[in-house]
Amino acid sequence: MDGILILNKPKGYSSHDCVNIARRAFNTRKVGHSGTLDPEASGVLVLAINKATRILEFLNQDDKRYEFEVCFNLATNTLDHAGEVTKKNLGHAIDTDELDNALETFKGTYYQKPPAYAAIKVKGKKLYEYAREGKPMPEVAPRRLTVYDLVRMNEPSEKDGRVYARFEVYASKGLYVRKLAEDLAMALGTVAHTTMIHRTSAGNFTIEDSVTMKTLKEGSPSLMSMNEALSHLTEVVADPSMAKDISHGKPLALTSRDPFIRMLDQSRALIAIYKYKEDGLYKPKKVFIKGG
Repeated sequence: MDGILILNKPKGYSSHDCVNIARRAFNTRKVGHSGTLDPEASGVLVLAINKATRILEFLNQDDKRYEFEVCFNLATNTLDHAGEVTKKNLGHAIDTDELDNALETFKGTYYQKPPAYAAIKVKGKKLYEYAREGKPMPEVAPRRLTVYDLVRMNEPSEKDGRVYARFEVYASKGLYVRKLAEDLAMALGTVAHTTMIHRTSAGNFTIEDSVTMKTLKEGSPSLMSMNEALSHLTEVVADPSMAKDISHGKPLALTSRDPFIRMLDQSRALIAIYKYKEDGLYKPKKVFIKGG
């Protein structure tokens, strides 16, 4: 069984935990994921089963949409509610107009420095491993992101000197919502951490497409086909002669100039992904059928 599973990941599970659960559910070691979610975050996690692991690189570039809640005036070392409190600024007032104006400044190009507790590797070690070991953090250059939209979802509320507000952000891949919350707080002259992060979409995959962890654990939920998962790529239906050439990994001359083409057989099953080279010539990037 090959395909894509959209999981509504609950809090308390790492992305790797979800991969292991899917391995047991589908009785295979060939399971991967696209777009890591923090254990304390929930929402859309894209899992690839068996042959579908070969198309993950085409799903990893997707834009993401999140809903999240920020607690202003209290900072933690992990930038979320699971960390240890590192700084307080209780009683700092959050003016709604100033908050909305600050949100506007993050739209468009946004240079974000990854947080200390992040899974990206520097010099062969994940950033959070340096943090947990109490070792000096290596210098990491800010990453260029695009924030397409960032809006406030409710009126801020105050409790015990803390101010809570919910937001929605739509951004390019690689965004750390926890760090966005910290940067937003800095723009307002205070500190913050996230109390909730929920990913509602990753590319064309939405929370409405997802299955629950309970469904995954109790049985084998239906999978999205590889062809459907790659619907953002231009398609070409191969005739039998072309399909034979594809099975032998031969280049194809096509009228398209798109960077990648998904090649389908007559039954509309995915048989290959081709990459544009030059002068209308495409060469195989991934081939899923073999020549006889």
